[in-house]
Amino acid sequence: MGIVHHYALSGILKFSPQRSDGSGFRIILTFSTLLLLHVLELVTLAVFNTMVVASVLPQSFSNSPPMFQDVLYVTGISFSTLGYSSIEVVGPFRLLLMLQSLLGFMLLTWSATFLYSACQQVWQKAKDD
Repeated sequence: MGIVHHYALSGILKFSPQRSDGSGFRIILTFSTLLLLHVLELVTLAVFNTMVVASVLPQSFSNSPPMFQDVLYVTGISFSTLGYSSIEVVGPFRLLLMLQSLLGFMLLTWSATFLYSACQQVWQKAKDD
């Protein structure tokens, strides 16, 4: 997931407009692309988690078997590091969610730093003009 994130950020750098007219279009484009990237990462993890629950750890949810939106919800809560969920997860699946929470924290922090850097470039350009 980190490799995909790296190449996605590289693609944003390569294809985003390098010149800024001060309108903030580059910031909005970067933000929107990052949002889409995180949604895709989240759905990918939820699909993976659904396959794990269905095949390896079927008793991972207190209300087994969970529906896909339950798995997506729990994955999103973990990925965004909120950590609170009204759906109880039990057994070894909790460790997988903990690792995904760490991954989510790292990717979200990386994206926030990337977005801040893009904002700084636009704001500096507007300040210099």
